[in-house]
Amino acid sequence: MKRLFCGVDFGTTNTSLALCDGARSWAIPLDTHNDPATSLPSLLYISSEGDKIVGRQAADAFIARNVDREVKLRQMDLGVDVEAYVGAEPDKSDAYNPALVDTNVRHAMRARATLEVNSPGRLFQSLKTLLRQPSFKNTEVFGTKYQIEELVAYILDAAKKRAEAETGAPVEHAVFGRPVRFSEEDAENTLAEQRLRTAAELVGFRDVVFFYEPVGACVEYAIDIEDRQRLMVVDIGGGTCDVCIMEFQGGGAVTDRLASSRILSVAGTPVAGDALDREIIRTKLFPLFGSRARYGPSKLPMPQHIYNQILDWQNIYKLNTEDNINWLLAAEASSNYPEGLRALRCLIRRNYGYLVAREVEAAKKRLSHEEATHITVAHEDIAIEELLERDEFAHIIETILERMLESIVEAETRAGLQPGALDFVLTTGGTCLVPAVQAMLRERFGAERLRSRDTFTSVATGLAVVASHAF
Repeated sequence: MKRLFCGVDFGTTNTSLALCDGARSWAIPLDTHNDPATSLPSLLYISSEGDKIVGRQAADAFIARNVDREVKLRQMDLGVDVEAYVGAEPDKSDAYNPALVDTNVRHAMRARATLEVNSPGRLFQSLKTLLRQPSFKNTEVFGTKYQIEELVAYILDAAKKRAEAETGAPVEHAVFGRPVRFSEEDAENTLAEQRLRTAAELVGFRDVVFFYEPVGACVEYAIDIEDRQRLMVVDIGGGTCDVCIMEFQGGGAVTDRLASSRILSVAGTPVAGDALDREIIRTKLFPLFGSRARYGPSKLPMPQHIYNQILDWQNIYKLNTEDNINWLLAAEASSNYPEGLRALRCLIRRNYGYLVAREVEAAKKRLSHEEATHITVAHEDIAIEELLERDEFAHIIETILERMLESIVEAETRAGLQPGALDFVLTTGGTCLVPAVQAMLRERFGAERLRSRDTFTSVATGLAVVASHAF
């Protein structure tokens, strides 16, 4: 049996894994519940019983166990007295006399915490973005503390076991992809890579090599090309936009072509598809949930922190408390837009956040082959049928597109090249299918030089090729 080499692309939204036998490289199915099966959603659900569910089933379990669930909270005494804080505003009552105040007396308050007592489980998503955050040291889930490395390891373990089922042998050596920039901060970049390495080691990868994700996609394309070429890869997924420019010499064996290749530049920014979805929700859906409504005798604006939490759909259920719902009922009764607040209350009470997020993502994808589409959410008091046109979408995400273009220009500048000096521009990652992104690339490079690679697996496939030469 030929020795097999492994490439792993742990993504913000999806994870893929590919194998290479030295002659060919292919992505393996990781999640039979997902479409495509070669893409494993980077989701982890930990139930109150301690079960760990990964992938598409993690999202399904979260929805099934949280829809229409009212959060029950309990105040817990922490057994600690904390010195009371006195604000800068002085006591202005007639009874106040500074001369009678004993400065030796310190008032204290009892420390308490508010705990949820009926949570069926906790869902983790976008763990890749948490790798860079030094403040995220651990989190407690039903009495057990988990470090970020452990949470990531559960997803990697599922992928690794599928690979070992495919090969019938232990998979211990792998080339892991990493974005050009996990973060704009160098220290956070280093921390993120260290944590990802630790997570890989926790599941049994004994030898781990890191490789830039866009370089992996570039290799995936170039191994079959015998001509001398100068290539750019634009890899835009769920969490990062990465750009790479490489030069490959023509002729000879694949090993020789790879050995003589040169990375001319890399660039990147930690913004991508997830940010596009959030902008659609913020611009098109917030108003339909009453974000511009006024309530009460003084016609106060709605608190925007409620709507910001809608962007974080897996935590919307935390708003479903008796106090919050009663407050929304009172606001709704005195509002100039009661139907919007009624829809907001239904969203929270029934925990429809994921359904809304999924419909927004689907609408975004439909705009890749339609000029206009509707964002449709029809559940009880939520009756949304909102038109989203392709040109409007492009306008909504203008600022994000500018950041992506800055990364492209940065890569060109570092390589000392003009756009016309590139033979081809390879695109990969789901966000590269967005028409506004395609239009930006066509305008800069011309349609004839764009080459689309497999949206979800080209990076992993290229990394497996690299692995076959690295080990």
